[in-house]
Parts: sequence; C-alpha cells; structure tokens
Amino acid sequence: MQYSGVPSRVAADTESRRVTRDRVARAVAAVTAIAAAVAGVVWGTHVAGGPDSYCYLSQAELFAAGHVAHVQRLASIAPWDHGADAFVPVGHVPAAGRRGASVPMCSPGYPIAMAAVRLVAGRTAMFAVVPLCGAAAVWLTFALGRRIAGTDAGAIAAVLLAASPPFLYQVVQPMSDVPAAAAWVAALVAVAHPRFASSIASAVAGGIVTGVALLVRPNLAPLAIAAALVVFTERPWRVPTIARTWIAFAIGLLPSIVIVAMLQDAMYGGPLKSGYGDLILLFRVDHVWPNLQRYPVWLLQTETPIVLLALAAPWLTRDPVARRRIFWLLTFAAAVFACYIPYEVFDAWWFLRFVLPGYPALLVLTSAALVWLLQRMGSRWQVASYVVAAVVAVVLVRGSIQRHAFGLWEFERRFQLAGEYVASRLPQNAIVIAAQESGSVRFYSNRMTIAWRDLPADALDTALAFARAHDLRPYFLIENGEQQEFVERFQAKSPLGGLAWPAIVDINHMLRIYDPDDYVRYRAGERVTTERIWTKRERVLDRFKF
Repeated sequence: MQYSGVPSRVAADTESRRVTRDRVARAVAAVTAIAAAVAGVVWGTHVAGGPDSYCYLSQAELFAAGHVAHVQRLASIAPWDHGADAFVPVGHVPAAGRRGASVPMCSPGYPIAMAAVRLVAGRTAMFAVVPLCGAAAVWLTFALGRRIAGTDAGAIAAVLLAASPPFLYQVVQPMSDVPAAAAWVAALVAVAHPRFASSIASAVAGGIVTGVALLVRPNLAPLAIAAALVVFTERPWRVPTIARTWIAFAIGLLPSIVIVAMLQDAMYGGPLKSGYGDLILLFRVDHVWPNLQRYPVWLLQTETPIVLLALAAPWLTRDPVARRRIFWLLTFAAAVFACYIPYEVFDAWWFLRFVLPGYPALLVLTSAALVWLLQRMGSRWQVASYVVAAVVAVVLVRGSIQRHAFGLWEFERRFQLAGEYVASRLPQNAIVIAAQESGSVRFYSNRMTIAWRDLPADALDTALAFARAHDLRPYFLIENGEQQEFVERFQAKSPLGGLAWPAIVDINHMLRIYDPDDYVRYRAGERVTTERIWTKRERVLDRFKF
C-alpha cells in the first residue's frame, strides 16, 4: 500500500508545480499588460497633433456627431485657384462630389471605438483607447502563446511585446497601430480556439473578430486569409469541414466588409476607394528592394537578434500539431510584412509601426523557440527562460528610452498649447493660416483654418482680404521648421510673406503666432511684444487625465 502511493504523490507534485508555473506566467502577463497601459497613460501625448493623430480624432468626433464629413461654406467660394483645397486640414482630403467638404483620410475602425468612448465618457476619454488596446494586445499575446506553446512561452512573448520599442513608441500616441495589433492578435486567438474548425458558432465568432481587425486596417485584408489557414493545422483535413468553417468565417466577416464599403463610398466616392489615394502609386514594385533593405535591419536593431529564433521554432518541437501552428504563425507574420514591402519607402525606424500587427505572432514564435531550446539544456529551464526574457526586456526598454518613446509627449505638446492659446486668447472670429496645426487648431479652438501650403504663391494677400471681407480676423501660425518655406513661398508676392515683424507669442521655442495687423504698426515704429510660453514637465500624477 505504501509503495502504490508513490506514483500518485509524484503525479500530485508534478501537477502542483504545473499549476504554480501557470500562476506565475499569468501573473507576469497580467503585470506586464498593466504596465503597458500605465506607460501609455503616464507618457502618452494625449494630443491631437499632426496628420495621423488629428485624422483619427477628427473622424471620431464626426462619427460621434453622426457625420462623415466637415463642411466649410467659405471653401466653395474662395477666389483663388483650387480655393477649396486650402480649407482641407492635415490628415484630410476633399470629400467626393461635395465642394467645400473634407473627410478624414484614415481607416474607420479605431475612430469608431473612440467615438463610442466619447459618447459615454467625453472627449478626453478618447485618449484612453490606445493604452487599453496596448494592455489588451499584451494579454492576448500571452493567450496566443499559451495556446501555441504553453503558458511560459505566452508570458515571455507578452514581456517582449510590452518592451518592444515600436510598441512603446506607439502606445503613447493616439494612432491606430496599437489598436491594429490588438485587433489582429485577438483574431489569431479567436481562430486558434480548439473549436474553430469544428463549431459553426466559433468560426462565425472568429470571422467577427477578424472583421473588427479589418475595420482598423482594411488594407490588411490578405491577413484574413492567412488567419483562416489555421484550419490546416488540424488533423484530419476534411474538405467539407474546411469549406463549412470558411463559409461560417466569411459570414462573420461580412458585416465589417459592408461597413467599410459603405463608409468609403460615402467619404471617397466608391466602396473600394480610400483616403490614401491611388493604390497603384502607393504600392509599387520599385518599393520592394528599398523596403527589404530597411524593415529587416530596423527589426534586428530594435528587437535585438533574438527574434531570429522565430525562424528556428518549427524545428525545436516534436509535437506535430504545435509544429503546424508554428508554420501557420510564420505565414501570418510574413504576410504582415509582405503587405508593406511594396508600400511607400520611409527612412525612419518608427515606421515599423505599420507591421505591429505581426509582432504578437513573431514574438510568440521567438518565445516558443526560446523555451523549447532551454528545455533541452537542463531542469532549470523555466528560471533561465525568464532571466533571458528579463535581460532582453531591459535592453529593449533602454532602446525605447534612447529612441525618445517616453519623451514624445513634450514634443507633441506644442499642438495642444497652440490650439488652447487660439481658443483662449484670439478673438472668436479668428481664422488661422497654418500648416501642421491646420487640424489641431480646429480640434482645440473650433476656429477656422487655412492651409498655407495649398495657397498659390501669389494668393496670400488675396486670402487675407477674403477673410476680412467675411468678418474674419486672420493670423499666421508658423512652426520654426516651416518658416523658411513660408518665406520663400510668399515673400516675393507679399510684404507679409517675409514675417519681418515680432510674433505675438512664441510657444515652446517651436512655433510662433503672428498678427498680420501688427506689420503696419511695427513698420510705423510701434513696439510689438512677444509673449513666451514654455512648459516644464508636469508631475507624473497629472498625466492621469481620464
């Protein structure tokens, strides 16, 4: 009797250790997810800034109000060539078939989420969407890794994602990259469910979640096919089962496809058109080689060469089901990169943000390979794997700091400061002639703007006279980096084009606001005083705004 109890005690001890390991892994993933959200809140820019962030926030405001376009009456009667174009703010394009109207050029999924939050909790709460999506992306990466290679691999993948420089660079900005990553890893978790290939309801649910991901990034439609290939990781392969699963999956996808088509038709004049312009110009064969020289190098520089372990993952497991799922994830990650290799060529590492939807799959592959490799090296493999993950995470976070991921809020602050200055200090009938701030001024002050880059070189004085004729008082808002371009564009045709008088305000030593009426007074000898606005870093607790 004593002997017969030994195996049961061994089995109990083994089960106890497994439960403990699972709890540790879950705790690591949960803490990491919370840390990602906290980073997004504390160091978040929380600003409607340049073309991307303003586009999303503007579209969310439109959706919350039940509209899809901004209508500007003066745009249709502007007296210079292509006058309506100057009333289109950054991140927007002219609305199809509606003179004087402009529409955001970005995809609708992320703005729809922000619009819902805005209706429930107000405008400021919209900035919470990205940090929450960051936490969701980290936790779902854990869930995906656990489903593919166990809880330890899932926890390590979650840590690697949360520490990734491109992820941290985007989790602090109100843009769609982190929501896209969260949506696509949610789709992978949904289709990797054990019942996906055997249950109609699970297949439909997988299609619905994948459809949400397509709402965020419609151009990643090929990833829906890559996600649905999960059915081939199951054995045996039965054609009727595969066909039934794909039909159910497509039914789940259909509502999102219809929503995207309807919105694109209303905004851009066709269900297959987008705000980003002609796809033939954006996606070209001659972009492939330059991007192949960039994305892999940026990936290794930011993630460290540990990501190369992902390529070894299929050969480090003896489990045939796990091996098939590893190949499936490799296919998905490769498909994400393939979608952007023909895309426009950029010269900064942070454009890895485009391929963030592939990061959860890539890092699950990396963590799975790491765990399986260390399992072969001794009984302390679990401790060793977490130590390796911790060291790599420290290196990644340090790289994020060096790449200014946690300092973007200070750089972007100028957009809010300028917009709030216009709102509080300029008259109600002010119209601001700007470039980068042509959107953010509208967001923060509800004042009209004219984009000077869309004015003909000889039309500056005409635009000022047009504004005054409609009882509007014009101002120039010029960033330091824009000033030379502004002067070169307008100085030859207008005395005001030289900006040869003091600004009324200098904000953060980054931009100035000029009152054109001061030019004559200054030339007559009157003194024009420039107000200086310079902000120091707020206390950390002040960053929790919502």
